[in-house]
Amino acid sequence: MTMNRIRIVTDSTVRFTTPGFLERNTVSIAPMTLRCQLEAWEESPHDEIVSLADLFHNCQGFPLAEPPSMERLAEIYGQLQATSDQIVSIHASSKLSPTVANARAASQQFLGRCNIQVVDSQSLSVGLGLLVQAASEAVAAGKEFDEVVRIVRGMVPRLYLVLFVDDLMYLERSGLIARSQAVLGNMLGIIPFLTMEEGKLIPMEKVRSRPRALEKLVEFVGEFSDLEHLAILQSTPEMTDDSQQVAERLRAMHPDTPVSVTSYGPSVATYIGLNSLGVVALEREAGRP
Repeated sequence: MTMNRIRIVTDSTVRFTTPGFLERNTVSIAPMTLRCQLEAWEESPHDEIVSLADLFHNCQGFPLAEPPSMERLAEIYGQLQATSDQIVSIHASSKLSPTVANARAASQQFLGRCNIQVVDSQSLSVGLGLLVQAASEAVAAGKEFDEVVRIVRGMVPRLYLVLFVDDLMYLERSGLIARSQAVLGNMLGIIPFLTMEEGKLIPMEKVRSRPRALEKLVEFVGEFSDLEHLAILQSTPEMTDDSQQVAERLRAMHPDTPVSVTSYGPSVATYIGLNSLGVVALEREAGRP
């Protein structure tokens, strides 16, 4: 039997801009685990934050998002190896989660038997989803394995993410700011504006109101001239007044660019909180129409 069908693996932090994507495409999902004291919940890419609101609100401190283990990823690779010897494994930023490291360790068990390429998205949620969607489209178009990997890796430097959070304690837990800064900032109503650079969340500046934070998102997107896709990242599946306002501004600014609205999941909420808003911008590849 010839085994040349390329398989795609990702993790449950992923979210997609295309509704029903997972129902129409074969993508294996390695689940994150949300843990609070003795309670644990295995995440799926369909879970919404509201479904785990009690876990967040009743937890002492915050829930932790644990990555899929090396053993779990090796189990997934082993199952896929029965029908394929080529796997592209694309995961959330290695600067936020150990999933990439676990995937690389798991792939070592298949050296010589299965070609597994692990890709660090240097992004999260819908940014990761855009890479997975591109890989699926390339496979469906009959691209060779090396070309699929090249396409995905080539997109990583063209992905940009900016967001703001309304609770600085999440940034304190991630080591981005001191606890005293987080407590004082929350008291003063400060809203930090962050960007993702080489997979790390970097605080850029602070604003004092949500309308100003929305304005900063729009200003950031205004710096681009040629975009392939814009995705608004929010905490709820339904459009909010804020996301509606940002979407209208972005569509007016980039009328030829698709603008989608996607909610991030519970595991991503452990990093950025329960009421953040952001924009993922995918810059068009140079020379492409």
